[in-house]
Amino acid sequence: MSTENYFAWRAEAKEKFQALTVSSELKSLLQQFTESLGFDYFAFLIQHPVPFTRPRIHLHSTYHRLWVKRYEKQNYYAVDPVLRLCQRPGRGMAWTEELFADAGNLWREAREYGLQSGFSCSAMAPNRVIGILSISSQQPISVQLCHAELEVKLHLLAELSLDTLERFSDDAMMVLKKEFSQRELEILKWTAEGKTAVEISLILSISEHTVNFHQKNMQKRFNVSNKTQIACYAAAIGLI
Repeated sequence: MSTENYFAWRAEAKEKFQALTVSSELKSLLQQFTESLGFDYFAFLIQHPVPFTRPRIHLHSTYHRLWVKRYEKQNYYAVDPVLRLCQRPGRGMAWTEELFADAGNLWREAREYGLQSGFSCSAMAPNRVIGILSISSQQPISVQLCHAELEVKLHLLAELSLDTLERFSDDAMMVLKKEFSQRELEILKWTAEGKTAVEISLILSISEHTVNFHQKNMQKRFNVSNKTQIACYAAAIGLI
């Protein structure tokens, strides 16, 4: 793929994504791009940065529903190397037997359900939500010769997909249902610095009661039990 061809393809892709009027149209468009790249199915998995041990996940996919059910029943989310390695945005990876060597029966079962080959790449939104785009084929395809092309194209498609969902305020992108106020952000930053409520009240020239009030409200919104978790979650989603 020449540089000129890529930039023409990128401009066309951006135009098509911008033309979408509702988030539900995204699935059809991603399927079109999947087929244009010579593959049969796609899965776009959106993973929130928090909670750390049980992050929220949303899935847009054209995989066979029986395979999706099997994947979820076996909790392959926990062992899928694609999900782990794609935490680094922009890194493309071809599906190989070696890649899935430590993933139990995942690779064997995927092939039994018709996923003979595939490629994945990811992008990250400003709120640290990860979008992992995977495309797969019913036929064995060697992607080594087109690895670089697939990597840049899937990274862009994942990025545009996240942007589209964000543009339509889709629930999949909502890490927090409500924005934090400037005062709350100030308290968050000083909490992350390890300051006590008394110290924060002196720094911001507000009462200790006001600091505690905001911190308790933020604990409820993050659904956490202490101030340390507030700071950790805020850092994880890019608030501080």
